[in-house]
Amino acid sequence: MENEFGARLRKLREKRKITQSELAKLCDLGESTISFYESGKREPSYKILLSLAEKLNTTPNYLLTGKDEKDNLFWWEKDIPPTDIELENFIRNQPNLRIFGDPLSEDIKDDVMLALRAAWEAIKKERNASKQLKGK
Repeated sequence: MENEFGARLRKLREKRKITQSELAKLCDLGESTISFYESGKREPSYKILLSLAEKLNTTPNYLLTGKDEKDNLFWWEKDIPPTDIELENFIRNQPNLRIFGDPLSEDIKDDVMLALRAAWEAIKKERNASKQLKGK
């Protein structure tokens, strides 16, 4: 019986049109090793898990938990508003954010965060209105 890790591994491998043998070679593993992983007969070490994820262009977290790859996107790449923590970390930790060439002061960073939240709400309302018009 196939385990969840094995099923995800197989799905990603097949999606990328890679054979078990090819993936094994890419990860410097024996030919039957991928088959054992996919069937649940063996589990990879941490080092091999990292290699599998890299070769399949995914994350170890996705292979282990099935958490959607989109969950690993930055907040600005998602279709949901950023959490306060994501937004604040972005604004406060970006050394290249400047106004007229000057670094942002903490007060300006607060203002920028408020403006971004307001802009996001406006975009969200516009998208919802557009969806409603398309639905009619």
